[in-house]
Amino acid sequence: MPDPFYPSVDFSFIEQHLKDTGKFEGYFSVGQTKTFVLKGNQAIHKRTIRIRELSPGKVCYEQATGLAARFRFMSELLAWFETNTNWKEGGYVEP
Repeated sequence: MPDPFYPSVDFSFIEQHLKDTGKFEGYFSVGQTKTFVLKGNQAIHKRTIRIRELSPGKVCYEQATGLAARFRFMSELLAWFETNTNWKEGGYVEP
């Protein structure tokens, strides 16, 4: 269960940055779960990334930061947090 103190991230932001990496064959949706498939010859279970939306269009902080670290868009994610949720360096800031 995600910590409610942390902000959620728009799925469209995560999706755009994942697609920009150029490492994906495609993706599909089942309910609130989106599955991305990486390019390559490895077994399919090693090439899939599942993202579960907390609510429609929202991804939890923990999963978003994990994906940002893995696919190298952490600085963009932190800038997004500061711009869209007033979140900076581990806490909310006054606008």
